[in-house]
Amino acid sequence: MDKIRGAVLTVFLISLATGGAQAATIRELQGAWAMKGSKCEEIFRKVGKKVEFKDRIASTSTGLLFTGNKVAGPMAVCTVTQVRKKSSHLSAQLSCETSMIIEELSVGFDLPSPSELKRFDPFGDNTYVTYQKCNL
Repeated sequence: MDKIRGAVLTVFLISLATGGAQAATIRELQGAWAMKGSKCEEIFRKVGKKVEFKDRIASTSTGLLFTGNKVAGPMAVCTVTQVRKKSSHLSAQLSCETSMIIEELSVGFDLPSPSELKRFDPFGDNTYVTYQKCNL
């Protein structure tokens, strides 16, 4: 269970650091995001008007896909159940499902610019992963 929880947390643990003057909203996070240094076209594809993972499992933790109130990563799909703005951060409560468990997580986002997203690890002080917005 700790391995599964760790995998889910690796993808969705987003507790925010300081950044832009205005907190993001879920609406601003819509779309595909690739870990900085990754190539969007290697992680995502466009099928009609819809963007999806090319191979969700093979993408490890390099991509996040926000669609409505859903956040998908390689290991889980989460539903945003509650959102709070805190200073320049957006804090969200997620209900996440993997192939084996359902778990509630508190996550956050910092959106320093419309094309950059920071995902912070809640277990590390100011430890974060930066994502770039994919234009597919």
